Formats: sequence, structure tokens, C-alpha cells
Amino acid sequence: MASKTRSSEGCWTCRLRRKKCDEVRPVCNACGALEIDCLYSDEKPEWMDNGPLQKEKADWLKQDVKLKASRRRERRYLQALEHGIETLDVSRTEADSSDSGDASFVQTPALPPPSAPKNSGSATTNGHQNNIQQQPTPPCSTPGDAPDAGGTGWGIVERELNTTMMYLDFVFPFLYPFYRPSLLDAGRGWLLVLFARNKALLHTVLSLASNFFGVILNHTNELQREPCKSHNWSELTRQQDLALQELQAEMQRIVARGVKDYLFETTRVMSSVIQLLTFEVSIANTENWVMHLDAATELFSLIVQENHATPSLHPTFFIDLLTQLGPKPFHMTHRNQPWSADQASLRFSVAFLLFFDTIAATALERPPRLHAFHQHLLAEPNEDTKRPWTNGEKEHISPHLDLCDFMGLQNWIVMAIGDIAALDSWKKEMKRSGSLSVSQLVMRAGVIELNLQKNIAILEATNGRGYERPNAANGLLELLVSRPGINPDQQDKIIAATSCIWAQGALTYLNVVVSGWQPSCPEIRNSVAQTLGMLNTLPTPSSMRSIMWPFAVTGCMAAPEEEQIFRSLVAGMGPLTLFGTATKTIAIMEHVWANRAEIERNADQWDYAACFRSLGHASLLL
Repeated sequence: MASKTRSSEGCWTCRLRRKKCDEVRPVCNACGALEIDCLYSDEKPEWMDNGPLQKEKADWLKQDVKLKASRRRERRYLQALEHGIETLDVSRTEADSSDSGDASFVQTPALPPPSAPKNSGSATTNGHQNNIQQQPTPPCSTPGDAPDAGGTGWGIVERELNTTMMYLDFVFPFLYPFYRPSLLDAGRGWLLVLFARNKALLHTVLSLASNFFGVILNHTNELQREPCKSHNWSELTRQQDLALQELQAEMQRIVARGVKDYLFETTRVMSSVIQLLTFEVSIANTENWVMHLDAATELFSLIVQENHATPSLHPTFFIDLLTQLGPKPFHMTHRNQPWSADQASLRFSVAFLLFFDTIAATALERPPRLHAFHQHLLAEPNEDTKRPWTNGEKEHISPHLDLCDFMGLQNWIVMAIGDIAALDSWKKEMKRSGSLSVSQLVMRAGVIELNLQKNIAILEATNGRGYERPNAANGLLELLVSRPGINPDQQDKIIAATSCIWAQGALTYLNVVVSGWQPSCPEIRNSVAQTLGMLNTLPTPSSMRSIMWPFAVTGCMAAPEEEQIFRSLVAGMGPLTLFGTATKTIAIMEHVWANRAEIERNADQWDYAACFRSLGHASLLL
């Protein structure tokens, strides 16, 4: 068959790719299908020089095509995940699902068929060995890292182990700087157990490690920069694809079996979704995090609904869940630890899910989806609640989750932000219906403000944690309960500074919800001034990465003469701004500053949710 002649009137993008163009304008079908820029012009672009510029542009375009393909697959996965959860029959048992093992979850022709399911109750290695050729390669591998000529695959395994340790040693502490569990908290060993059991999670963390390594290499030798950057970006998208494939397979099995009686499998899938959410936020890809978050919150709600031991939501439901995942922790320490791998994973995932859900609510103009769980998981039990419990167990006399141990924040701060987001949503709903009671708004806000002010005073008086650190009876016990790599006094100071900044940010947020967008309001100016003073007390520039939400809340209210202070604080983070939400945060602030006059003219239509959506999408600032 004679080949078709390529038209000289096609778009420059197709010409660069050496593909036939159908010449549809303004975007040809080929470029539209790939979601890439389609360029028509009478003059030849500068990069079409038959030389280095054209090669560089072609290489960039190849990477862009791969990235867009990855995102299309992710969108299909997310749509499938959303559909799967909506149609999930949580009452089905394994016997019920035996007749419908082919239950359809989603059709995704672009993805290869998932590997055979593993025994989800044990950490086997057969699945790993059978899929050895799918295992990842590390960023910027050297020839010496290649598999041996005998084809045993050990080179690939070694690179996987090396990248896993890079994640544990460098990436994980960067993402979660306050999470340093002690030996009696079971350390971080539960992560390795989960990686062995959950390939979706493994691929996700390896892709995070590849991206992190790429960011670091991007600031080293100029000769290494571009090839390593290109390689790591390719590795990042490849690992993300593998993670999505594995997670899709896990979700197919959950949909086929149902949630009930499959607590282990469902909690592991939820952990994977949380890691994918972290992945999205870490590389500032804001297109899909909302769907990840909604999927995780729905999974957690189903887990509680179908697996906790009490007939209705009860203060002990979380410890009931934990005891279904492993033996009951002993009572040797001030925390009832150590936890099993699955118990530690659930606690970690739920802590961050509550946090993500709460901060997301401030951008999505809705109450936190898990707001009803705050009182049960984060609040201090009152005496009436504690009276029926026996043995004085740690899990029964204090909050189930101490967020200081996970993200360096007092529980009451996250609870207050959740209450304010719910109040903001209620206010807007009442305004839409024409039934807003200003007195009720002020009364509800007053309760939140009083609680914030009271706890800020306690926080300042107790140097950060709000309770006395327990005294170790001897040197051995002190070793067991200490958190590795952390000076307790220094850690308390960092927690105090971080918590105070978040608390002041919550006060500013509350004032705007009640009074509207009034940057010159005395209460707002006072809160902004106090936060600015606290920002200067942070011990290192890296401490900034944990306060992006209050930083944005404060910065959006900054006076013109204060703008440079915020720019300098972000600039002081150096290359750390490339990994996380700092770049997104300063972009939001710059947008607000640049449009200050217009915003003030339309102040009744502007609030923090508008700020967090000002870049064209809702931003999750962590």
C-alpha cells in the first residue's frame, strides 16, 4: 500500500513528531487526543532549526506525551475508583462474591491486566519474584547497576532495595518531619512490612523517591542536570503508572468481595490512596488530589461502618478496629505500644487523613467529610465518657490519635480549623437561602475563638505539647521511649512555634469568616502581626514546609510593605520549594497582592476559599 503524503500545512507539533496531521483547527485531532499544545503559524518556530533546539524540543515533547498519558490513565483510575466505591456492596462476604468473581470494576484498555492476587493476609514474596521484570530502576542508574548477564534480576532487586532505603532515610522524614516513632512505638519498620505486602504502595513510594532524587540532582553539576532530570521525570511517571495498575487490581478485589470481613486488605488500600494523595501534593500536581481524598474518606467510613465491634459510633470504635488488626498493645509505656505493622499503618493513615480532610475543606467550601470523627478520635474524653472504661488504658483516657506525634500539631488546632470550615459552609448555605442569623454566626464563632485563645495560652505556658513529658524510670526505658534523632527540648520548641503559627492562622481564618475580607480590621492586623513575629522564630528554613496553610492565610492579608518578608521566607527555603506546596503558596499570595484593589472593591465576594482556588483549581496547602 502506498504511504500517505504528509501535508506541509499540518501543525508544527505533528511535524516535529513526524506524524500525519489532519489539519483540524485550532487543535488537530492528534494533539487533542494526546492533550499537548498544537501550534499553527505561518512562520516556522525558532525551535524548528534541524539542530539542537529541535532535538531539545522533541525530547521535551516526548516526556510531555508520556506525562499526559499517565495522567489520562490516572483520571480513568480515579473515575473507576469513585464509581467502584459508590457501587460497593459492603455487606457481601467472600462466599457471596464467589459467584461474581468477574464483577466489573472498570474497563481500562490502556492498562495491562493486573497480576494475580496475592494472599493479602501474609507478606509473601512470590508475587514479587513473578513480577521481577516490572520492578523499578533507580534515578540516574549507572552502567554498573545493571542486572548481571545471567539474567537473575538481582541487579534490579538491589536497585529497588537501594531506592526503598533512600525513601525511608531521606524522603519519608522530609515529608513527615514530626513522625519519628520510638522503639516502643515499633519505629518505622511497619513501612517495610507494608511495602512487602502492597506493591501499589511500593511503586508509589519509589516514584516519590525518584522525584525527590531528581529535585536534588537538578541543583548539582550543570552537566548532570538535564539528563538526570529527564531520566527521573520518566521514572516518576513510570512508577506512578505501576502504582495505579496495582491499586486498580486491589480495588477490583475489594469491589468483588465487599468490605465486610476484609479489614486488612481495605486498610492497606486506604494507605495506598493516602500515599498517592501525598504524591500528588508533593509534586504540586493539583488535578487529582480531591478525588484521592474523597476515595480515602469514603473507604475509611466504610471500614468503620462494617468492621468496628460496637453497634454504632462509640468512643471505643477505633481501639476496636486496632484490636482486629493485631494483638492488643501492652501497657508498658505512656502509650499502649508497640503496634503491629497494620495497626501502625492504620493510625498513621487515619491521622493524616483527618488532617488532609480538614485543610482541604477550607478550599473546597465544605465541612470536613470526617468532621463527625473529630470528637471521637481527637478530643480529650470527659469524665462521664471515661467512667465506663476500666484499667485506665492509654487509649481510653486520652485522644486515640495525638497529632503532635504525626504532624507536630496540637489536636485542638485541627479540630478548630474543621469547626471554622464547617461554620463557613453553614454561613454560605444560610446566605443562599436568605436565612442567615448574624447573632447565631457570632455566637458560634465566639465559642470557637474562646477555645482557641484558651488553648494558645496553655500552649505557650507548657512549651509546646500541652502536657508534661513522662519521666523515664531508668536509662533503658528512656532509650525505648525516646524518638530517634530528636532532642526532646528542641522538638518541643519546634512544635510550640509550629502550633502557635497554625493557631494564629486559624484565628485569622475565623475573623474573615465572621467579618468578611477586611485586611485592615484590627483583629486581623493583630493576628497577622503576631504570626509574622512567630515566623521569625522558626529555627531553620526547612521548618517552613510544615506551615504552608497558615503562611498563606497570613500572607494573603499582608500589607504592601510586608510582602517582601513573605517572599524572602520562601526564597530562604532554596531548592526545598521545588518539592511540596511552597511554590503554589507564594503564587496564591502573589495573585492576591496583584489583585488587591479589585478584591477590595468586591470584598463581599472574596474569602479564603477564593484565595485557595485563585490559580484555577483548589489547592491543598500542607
